[in-house]
This record gives sequence, structure tokens and C-alpha cells, in this order.
Amino acid sequence: MATIPYTDGYATVSGLRLHYVDYGGHGETLIALPGLIQSARAFDSIAPLLVPHIRLIALDFRGRGQSEWGPAERYRIDQYLKDLKGFVAALGLGRMALIGTSLGGFVARLYATAHPDRVTRLVLNDCAIGGNLAGVYQVSTRPSNAPAEFAHVDDAVDWFLADRPGLARLDKETQRTWVAHYLAPGETGGWRFRCDPAIIRLARSLAQQFTALQRPAVETELAWEHARRLTMPVLIIRGALSEVIASETVSRLTQVLPKARCVDIAGVSHSPTLYEEEAQTALLEFFRRAYSGFGRSRGGMKRAVKELP
Repeated sequence: MATIPYTDGYATVSGLRLHYVDYGGHGETLIALPGLIQSARAFDSIAPLLVPHIRLIALDFRGRGQSEWGPAERYRIDQYLKDLKGFVAALGLGRMALIGTSLGGFVARLYATAHPDRVTRLVLNDCAIGGNLAGVYQVSTRPSNAPAEFAHVDDAVDWFLADRPGLARLDKETQRTWVAHYLAPGETGGWRFRCDPAIIRLARSLAQQFTALQRPAVETELAWEHARRLTMPVLIIRGALSEVIASETVSRLTQVLPKARCVDIAGVSHSPTLYEEEAQTALLEFFRRAYSGFGRSRGGMKRAVKELP
């Protein structure tokens, strides 16, 4: 696989040094927000698809990737939203598009709901309104069932394959590329998740935060009412086997939002990798509508990777 060049950047937000990956590009700015224990490199999958027509910037949430670790009590959704606001201000961005995976999608949706005039378009990767509470708990606590350290990257690949339906759709090299973005060198010579261990320990608390926000019927209906503020084009990418987002939920969202559409990724569970052909085709179409000559040939498209461990 070829490597797409990118630049590592840092911005001090809420007293922490947050890391981001700037993949370049000269068009509309797209801020990418990863999932619970993902790093910014999760979006290597879409960089060659969108750059240079889109300027793609992926943020490491606090405690993930190369961002500084924060106080454990601040690993909260409200803090991630504050961090995103501070990050946007630090980069001096005006209007921008947002894409978020799982937790990142939840934060992106909250930001877009609060600032619909500043978000040009919104991509939610397996995220909508509400969610299956048991599924939210399941995927949030999943990392706590993994070994503290994997002896080899391939051991991590095997763990993900056993844990994530649909990952086997990808070829072996792409599986390894996607899993590697989760990993950092461990203390005993193996590989650990590239995040503050406190995030994994507190995952149950995070799931409880989410469910507390969603459970009361009056609050859920209020969230649906607030969703009408999402007047920008919205693309929902959903694993057809998602434990979190039911097809009925997505159907309702696309009825509430006339500019929203959903693409299901067959055989895939919560939060597709975005290497799937259906996901990439949907993203191309979503952004190509605004940019003529964009992505006319996918055959020569190269995926973004760096040398793997």
C-alpha cells in the first residue's frame, strides 16, 4: 500500500496539548472525530478518497493517540464537545464539515446541532439519535475484555476479528492497517491500545453518561426536536449488524431531516472501518455533489497507510 503524506499538528485546548493529523487538501475543511479508543489515524481510510478536493483534519481526543492525557474525571462527552469548540477556535476555522465515528459522531452531532450555521455537512458513522442502550453498553465496555497488551500486532488483529463482525470482509493487509492505528508500543515489548488506560476503565461510566442522556422519553423527544436544526446535508453510514443503531432509528432520522440519507454496510457491526467499498462510494457521492470533477475514477485510488509495526 502507498503512503499519503500528512502533517502532525498540535493545539493547546483547555490546558491540554491535543494532537491532530492534517492530511492536506485545498477545498472545504472536514474535521474528523474518531471513536471511543480510536486515534486520528482511523481516517487514513478516507484520506486518499477526499484529498485534495477536501482538506481533511483528524483530531485525537484527549487521552488518545498523541494527545495529552487529561484528568480521568474529564473524560466526558461534555468535555469532548468543549475540546472540539476550542480546537476549531485554535485553528481559526469558520465553516466546516464534520465526520465522526461512534463517540466522535455523537460529539459531531451535538456540535452541529448547537452551531448549524457553521457546519456545511455532517457524516455520522454508526451514530444517530438515541441508540440501543444494551448495545451502547456492550461496545463501550468491549475494550476492557481485551488483553492489557498484545504480544504481536497479528494477535490484536485476531482479537478484533473475533470481536467485530464484518472485519473479515477486508483483505489481510487492510485488516492489519486498520487495527494498527489503535496500537502503541507497550511496556513489555508488545502492543497496547493507544489511549489512557483510564478511558478503558471508565468506559462503563461513559456508557452510563450516554444512556442517562437518552433514557427519559421527554429528553429523547427533545433530542429529536433539536435534530431538526441539522439543516445541512447529512450522511449516515451504518453497519447493517449494528448493535447500537437500529434501522428504525435511522429511518425516522431520514424522515425528520429531508437532507439526510443512510447507507447500510452489509455484514458489518457497529462503526464500519470506512475501508468498505459501500462506505467509500457513499462518501464520494456525498462530497462529489458539491465539487465537479471530484473522484471520477476510483480504480486508481490508493489507501492511506504508513509503515506498520
